[in-house]
Amino acid sequence: MALSIAITFAAAVVLSFAADAIALPRAALRRPLLAISLHITSVLFLASLFLALTWRPHFSAFMALALVALVSTVSNAKYASLREPFVFTDLSLFSQLFAHPRLYLPFLSAGAVVAIVVGVGAVAAGFCFDPAASAPIAAGAAATAALWLALGYALAARLRLTLDPLEDQHRHGFFAVFVAYLLNGMRRATFRAFERAVLTSPFAKAFEPKNRPDIIVIQSESFFDARESSTAIEPSLYSHFDAALRESATHGQLEVPAWGANTMRSEFALLSGISSSKLGYARFYPYAFVRRACASLANGFKKAGYETVAIHPYYADFFGRERVFPLLGFDRFLDIRAFASARRAGPYISDDSVTDLIVKELDSSRSKPAFIFAMTMENHGPLHLETVEKGESGRYHTLGEDPAYKDLTAYLRHIANADAMIGKLLAHLRARRRDTVLCFYGDHVPALPHVFERLGTVPSRSHYFIWRNFGDRPARKQDRAVEDLGAALLHTMESAGGREVAASMSERTEQL
Repeated sequence: MALSIAITFAAAVVLSFAADAIALPRAALRRPLLAISLHITSVLFLASLFLALTWRPHFSAFMALALVALVSTVSNAKYASLREPFVFTDLSLFSQLFAHPRLYLPFLSAGAVVAIVVGVGAVAAGFCFDPAASAPIAAGAAATAALWLALGYALAARLRLTLDPLEDQHRHGFFAVFVAYLLNGMRRATFRAFERAVLTSPFAKAFEPKNRPDIIVIQSESFFDARESSTAIEPSLYSHFDAALRESATHGQLEVPAWGANTMRSEFALLSGISSSKLGYARFYPYAFVRRACASLANGFKKAGYETVAIHPYYADFFGRERVFPLLGFDRFLDIRAFASARRAGPYISDDSVTDLIVKELDSSRSKPAFIFAMTMENHGPLHLETVEKGESGRYHTLGEDPAYKDLTAYLRHIANADAMIGKLLAHLRARRRDTVLCFYGDHVPALPHVFERLGTVPSRSHYFIWRNFGDRPARKQDRAVEDLGAALLHTMESAGGREVAASMSERTEQL
């Protein structure tokens, strides 16, 4: 029996390299011995663990092999849309897969879904037909699994990694990198390193602004100036955006740590002022590592006497925001429950409805200045699920009715609404007698890899502007990283004196 199990497990290990080979981007043919050893150790750990739990040796070997094939398939789906392989923090989002299936399942191809269904059926059949081993063999498998796990930790710690998933996968192979990230990322040292990084935040030191304007920061879903990618884009779609640039204190391209998705990376960078490179393994899903109150732009404004409000027209538990936002310093978090009767644009709450709530919060009666951080949702994908009317593309671009540009048409339809949001909000702020600063930026470019390939350019930066309704507006163009936006916002607050406000507002300000 022991020899049969050894042969079965060995076969699973050999076949697992074939399952690993389907992962994109392809790994180099020659890999370091440490990477090969970690791959083998990981497969043997899984097989031993399943044997300890089920007592079925052939089923256990097949389960280990099936898991390698499954994560490789899921990784390919993610890579095709987001240009990034499956990483360990994506495991924590599996609960979101069932709670919000529209955001994830459509990115799996029909072939991948069929393969997964067939695999599940094969697993069930294997469990039913594989005879159970003895109790001593199951107990031995449990002890062996513990040894494989200990060896895996040791190998993962020694593997040379850059934390660039594409580079690491090319060098070491997908599954070895996935396991190394998982084992290293869940060490206590990783959490301690994250806490040390947070201490380097530029907002760790309290700031006392001389001026106390209201502050609005809008993170616009998938917003970037698509005209820089193609002259076929209708220029007027960005008319209010262009006006904001002309009147802004500063604007430019924005380097963001996400492409096509993973909004929370840009979000955390803006709020913390910390670059992704300083976060170690936490860079992939920083909110998962926030366990206590930490320095942030919101906490800084809160300590400076501001009322801090977050607005997001989606579910509060998504990305763990409901747990994290109080730790980042937000007094209140208005999620989709605040939009019960709001208008939708496609499947999500419209940008126009978010604008209305911002204005309502901004002009509400209160004794403190406001810091409002709003995240839009309208332009969130999957864009290929949206319908496009015949002839609609002509309003947004001159690329014609080719089905290959259908997703671009849907995207630009929402860009027109984001531009209208800018125009509506600026019109309100121009007429407002209370000093106000607006920071508007895109969290990442949209997940349109096939469109960008046809256009011959793959953008990686979004765009931003910081605008104020007081002082001079020099409209300085300066490209920045998203983690530097908070500091630029504070500079914009202080670089020009506030204008006169109404007497009632002046009295309120004097009380602060």
